[in-house]
Amino acid sequence: MLPIFKVAISGTLLLVFLAGPAMAGEDAIPLQTGAMLIGLVGGLALFLYGMDHLASALKTLAGARLRRILSHMTRNRIWAALSGAVITGLVQSSSVTTVLVVGFVSAGLMPFAQAIAVIMGANMGSTLTAQIIAFRIEAIAPLFIAIGFAMTMLADRKRFTLIGKAVLGLGLLFFGMGMMSQAMEPLRSFQPFISLMGEMSNPFMAILVAAAFTALVQSSAATMGIVIVLAGQGLVSLEGGIALIFGANIGTCVTALLGAIGKNRDGVRTAVGHILFNVIGVVIWLPFIDLLAGVVRGVTMGGDIGNADIAREIANAHSIFNIANVILMIGFVPLMARLIEKLVPSEKDIEPRLSPEPKYVIHNMDDAPAAAMTLLRNEVMHMGDIVIDVVRRGQENLRLPTRARLVTIAELDDGVDSLQDAIAMFAGKMRRTELLPNDINRLQNELAVSNHLEAIGDLVSEEMVRLVGEWFDLRHMPSDESLHKMAELYEIAEESLKQAMTAFSSEDAQAAQRVLDRKAEFAAKMDATLRKVSDEIGPRDIDIRRYRIEVAMVERINRLYERSRRIAHVSQAIIGQREPSPDDQNAASTIAGTM
Repeated sequence: MLPIFKVAISGTLLLVFLAGPAMAGEDAIPLQTGAMLIGLVGGLALFLYGMDHLASALKTLAGARLRRILSHMTRNRIWAALSGAVITGLVQSSSVTTVLVVGFVSAGLMPFAQAIAVIMGANMGSTLTAQIIAFRIEAIAPLFIAIGFAMTMLADRKRFTLIGKAVLGLGLLFFGMGMMSQAMEPLRSFQPFISLMGEMSNPFMAILVAAAFTALVQSSAATMGIVIVLAGQGLVSLEGGIALIFGANIGTCVTALLGAIGKNRDGVRTAVGHILFNVIGVVIWLPFIDLLAGVVRGVTMGGDIGNADIAREIANAHSIFNIANVILMIGFVPLMARLIEKLVPSEKDIEPRLSPEPKYVIHNMDDAPAAAMTLLRNEVMHMGDIVIDVVRRGQENLRLPTRARLVTIAELDDGVDSLQDAIAMFAGKMRRTELLPNDINRLQNELAVSNHLEAIGDLVSEEMVRLVGEWFDLRHMPSDESLHKMAELYEIAEESLKQAMTAFSSEDAQAAQRVLDRKAEFAAKMDATLRKVSDEIGPRDIDIRRYRIEVAMVERINRLYERSRRIAHVSQAIIGQREPSPDDQNAASTIAGTM
């Protein structure tokens, strides 16, 4: 739900907007200002609430499609722009797209130059919202509300419930517009207000008013809705409406700026890129408002019959303006990127490649569940890189044990644990958002992978380190041949872990199957290792103690391989070839339930 303060700010702004003309001149026809304000503020609240309902339902319904689009956004600038347009069209919010892109660039998931192209596309996608609003179907809005409400109450499946929520949101949106239109109808004959709206013929004044309003409510769709309502009452001309559209495009940049707070330099650069693109677009078209209005009248069917089609004309002007800007500037993305990099210089400190700190789940993606799923997946892969590094060090220590290596490996465990805590907390927040059953299953599977990775980290950095330490305390190390056998067994487990994580990250069914197919090879190697260890048992107590430590070490290596196999099983479940095991589902549900 949109925060209440946005609606309160909207009402305050409208109050100031109307109070001035209402008090101007003693000869003015008195208006029922209170009733008008109730209609305007109530209508705007319903409009914003309906838009939020529509957007949140579409974001959840489009989750799988959004993940596929997000995974291809970095192909080239044309694809990036199209991706931005499609994402914005699906979620009905360019603000969500820009905030999402800021988070992705900050997390290192997207090159900065591509982000500029995505934002350009987001401006194109936002024109679909204006086209929907321009239909002006207030008369049947109650029918939409009734159907949507019935679907949300009676539907058994989550998908149909979300479709009902979207229909309900659409009905509330148009019903709110109808309330605003009805409230503004008396202003058609109220001369002070007509005179005030006449000042909107000054494009600079119109841009300033629309930019301020859009920045306050953080919704260019709300500005478009009010502009269309005013135009429908004959209070705003097409030229004035175009200038207000320009202002809305500038005002919506505030959302990206707020989203960049606390982000790294690339995140800030992305927000600056959004501002630069929108401002340059307005500057280009500002001298050609009359020309743009003429083009719009020419391409809008029935545009010569007066105010009846003014809403569609304004929506078309919004579309032509944004699409033309993308066409004009898409070729200059590299130049814009270099300019912004000079305006916002790079930070001197570069993050280490394998930092144990969370990289992706530190970003708030509550408004975009599909993007949040992508961030969660990337954090699990980041955790996998850390754990694979721990396992690699464990094999080095097994081949050539030293106390210094033991200390280093043991210290790495805290980083793995902190990553698991961050992943579980982020997943817990996601469970409180609206997710489809497939997304919930995916979330549980990704939690299961992180759970196995943490267990592997504990195996190596705690249990195996302790066993090697006992060898040192015993001052009776295994023979070189036994160490070699254990290291070879460990190597199979390590390779299996790498392949299992490849299967998870690339959704590669063959890689997952290769891990599962090595069970017989691993079992044979483990039997050979245990036979070698048994052959070296001596009669002394110290020999028996060393033997027990060696058997315990082989058992830990076996558990390392079994955890790798379980990651491969989960990867197959994600791909859709195999159901996750009950243990994996229970472990993931337990972690999410404790958040």
